[in-house]
Amino acid sequence: MANNASHDHHFVPVFYLKNWVLAPEQRLVEYRRREDRNIRPRWTGPRGTGYDKNIYSADDSSVASLEETFMAPADTHAASAMRVFMMPGPTLEWTRPQRSSWSRFIMSMLMRHPDDVTELKKLIEDDWTNLTDEMVEQYRDRWQEGMPESAEKWWEQNREEYRETARLQWLRGMIDNEGIGRRINAMSWSVANVGNGKHKLLTSDRPICMTDTIDELDAFIMMPLTPTKVFIAVRRIETLARIRELSTDELVAEVNLEVVQNARRFVFSADRSQERFILNHFGRSNQPTWMMRLAEKRARDRAPRSAA
Repeated sequence: MANNASHDHHFVPVFYLKNWVLAPEQRLVEYRRREDRNIRPRWTGPRGTGYDKNIYSADDSSVASLEETFMAPADTHAASAMRVFMMPGPTLEWTRPQRSSWSRFIMSMLMRHPDDVTELKKLIEDDWTNLTDEMVEQYRDRWQEGMPESAEKWWEQNREEYRETARLQWLRGMIDNEGIGRRINAMSWSVANVGNGKHKLLTSDRPICMTDTIDELDAFIMMPLTPTKVFIAVRRIETLARIRELSTDELVAEVNLEVVQNARRFVFSADRSQERFILNHFGRSNQPTWMMRLAEKRARDRAPRSAA
């Protein structure tokens, strides 16, 4: 049955999953933890997996769905940009819009997961009831005659009306953050072809492998593109050289391990040849996500400052 595009929001985009579809089946293998907590595979098409209902819509339908206004158009541009990776030749020829579209896609894959959207909702709820000193100061700076005298009073009167708008605006703003996008754009990008390896690349609902930050000296970002290609972005050529020193099998093993351990709902494969590996490592990572780190930072910001 076809998905209803207005309600089924793909946090693992269809254009990306199509790369794991093999002819003649026109399907890929989805591994998912079921209600009984067991992980079981099933064959499915790219449209039949990697989605949830209304992830990017306002709970009260008060504002336009982010799926229609931002996510779907951004994925369309990212799909176009990804074609550059598939072109033959040693050099990737990027236009500036294509490069920005791909950076935006990388950021989206760090923040668009339903768990991240739930975390963001909690963060918004905390801000809506626990104003930071910074927010109070901003209100004072913008205060005009006729507005409530205190930020707390204004919040009490308006928070329900603006909460859903703020949640979707925050998500869009973080994915489309100009400063972070510029830093990813400035990294050196390449593709490693690993088709001659013992195993093929897997992917998941958290397919980004990276250092804790993109500002550290040896920062890198890696992401499986297909069962035989992996995207690599580095700040320094020396970092790329160390990655290139790995054998094909070592690189595939490291990427697959992180991709599978980071998975929360889904792992995807072109076949079932690595099933034992997937079952053994599915969701074993306890590394905090970007959204979790943001929530921790906001919690620290809200905490009372100790007296000097």
